[in-house]
Amino acid sequence: MNATSNTSTLIQIVSIFPGMELETLQIALIIAGISLGFYVQTVAGFGSALLALPVLLTTLGLQEAVALISVFFFLFSCYQVFKNRKLADRDTVIKLIVGIALGLVAGILLLKYGRPLILKKGLGVFILIYVGYLLLKQKKIAWFDKFGLFFGFGSGFFSGLFSTGGPLCVVYVYNKMFNADVFRATVIVVLGLTDFIKLPLLIFSGILTPSVLLTALYVLPFFLLAIFLGQKTYKRINEDVFRKILMVLLVLSGVFLIIR
Repeated sequence: MNATSNTSTLIQIVSIFPGMELETLQIALIIAGISLGFYVQTVAGFGSALLALPVLLTTLGLQEAVALISVFFFLFSCYQVFKNRKLADRDTVIKLIVGIALGLVAGILLLKYGRPLILKKGLGVFILIYVGYLLLKQKKIAWFDKFGLFFGFGSGFFSGLFSTGGPLCVVYVYNKMFNADVFRATVIVVLGLTDFIKLPLLIFSGILTPSVLLTALYVLPFFLLAIFLGQKTYKRINEDVFRKILMVLLVLSGVFLIIR
């Protein structure tokens, strides 16, 4: 492909976002954000929005960024839910999914019509407090098990709002799971079902538009490469390293939600 053809392709991608000026860096940021986010998602079972959203927000508005990430969440989940469904803990999935569905509706409505910065910062503070507790006490919080509907609603709410509902789901599931593989599979299935519910709601609300779908098509090859590399990495990681990565991702998510 020659330079003229490359330039033409970039123009096509950028022109679907009204008001955006042509800059190669903007396209690179979109590709980098999605690729990095879903590489981490493949390795840890969550975390894509934590890394992708800050990068995408340098180029896109919040609604466009959330919609674009949601398209790739849906694609990611189609394969991952099928692959991990037998290993996931069904009781935990059921406890969370009802609350998630209700939370998604509330979150998407607020994304469409509200200005929810205070709620985002509050979620970040909660996550950091929880991680601090785990590091100091080194034990899980047994009474969390009684609040599956609450954690599900919160996860769905922030997933609809910022595509960052994963940490609340992780907090709840982590308190119930002692095996890294079962933990990862359960988180993947819960978040996957969240994505299956969320995408139609975004389309119905008008947030997910044909122009966002066209952009996703251009980014798709890089997304697939990121998943391939993530699968290779996961096979080589031990459980102790996995748990350390999990704590780091939770801290990053909390800090991002507070400062962004």
